[in-house]
Amino acid sequence: MDKQFDHNAMAPGSESRLAQWLLQLLREPKSDAGTPAAASRHGARPGHRPEALLELQVESSYHLPFYQQLPDFVLAQLRGDEEATLRYATLLYHLVGCAECHQAYLEIYDAMGVALHGTDTYAMYGLGGNRGAGVTPQRMLGHLCRTLISQAEAILKQARRSHQDDAEAARALLQLALRMSARIGQSTIRQSATQDLVRVATLAQGPAVPPGSGVQVYQYTPTLTGAGARGKTVRRADVLSRPLEQPVIHLQAKGLHGSITQRERTLELHLQHLDPQTYGQRLLVTVPLGSLIEPVRWRGGNPLAIRSEQPVDAQGSLVMTLGETDLNLSDPEEHNLLETLFLLLEVRVSA
Repeated sequence: MDKQFDHNAMAPGSESRLAQWLLQLLREPKSDAGTPAAASRHGARPGHRPEALLELQVESSYHLPFYQQLPDFVLAQLRGDEEATLRYATLLYHLVGCAECHQAYLEIYDAMGVALHGTDTYAMYGLGGNRGAGVTPQRMLGHLCRTLISQAEAILKQARRSHQDDAEAARALLQLALRMSARIGQSTIRQSATQDLVRVATLAQGPAVPPGSGVQVYQYTPTLTGAGARGKTVRRADVLSRPLEQPVIHLQAKGLHGSITQRERTLELHLQHLDPQTYGQRLLVTVPLGSLIEPVRWRGGNPLAIRSEQPVDAQGSLVMTLGETDLNLSDPEEHNLLETLFLLLEVRVSA
């Protein structure tokens, strides 16, 4: 670079001045975080309160204002928007000089390209891609998930105001958020990152099956334990009989406990201590996020209305098939993906 753009070797002209300016920027040493130059790099205006940087920069090597533009920029690129490079010229210049954000751009481009155009199961969910998730900090992945979900909600609200149908665009963003959340091994960060996922997904696909009058609805949520946690989870009496190595997603609903296990490719739901009014009744299960993930082939074909094959027994217990999948609960990322998929699981007596 020095040999090509040294000012002594350049002929006069606008290209020469541009090359000299770029060379000066590349040679300029990095400033400390507290200097005006550093504040300018991270999007802060001179005189801003230091605490305001907290909203713009999550970690020292990541620049949130640019990071938040990446999904929109990538989506425009994938849709063939010829003016995207002009609208995002500042972002493009930043990507040239920032290795971390450039790596994030590559990951988002791969993921969103698959979400929009589709590919095989494993590539779709990042199971064997060339770029590992280890490069991106957990907190940054969490911010990315929240940004994607927020953008999906904004698209849906704007579509509603303008009487347009942008459900597919919103769906692609939600799929990407779900995929990215699977890479977050820390359960608290993953829970925070996906806290609005069910609500926005419901906006995208419409309300789930409405309960009948007076019908009790049990809302189960996972006790998030992180990737592939088996021996670290406090084991309850109702699962002590299962092998310690068996991967499981634990569920809870206001004092009630349940779990999801896998037998070969089959996902099974285990419920215990249900209300006596359910005894002898078949149940209807709703998985609001079920339509976001194609690799699960739901029993009956509709994740919003999965009916149990057998009635609840006299002890208030039930084991029922949810569907089949090539994903494996023993794999850490796939475990996280399925765990997030069951962020909400509603159970009611079938009509």
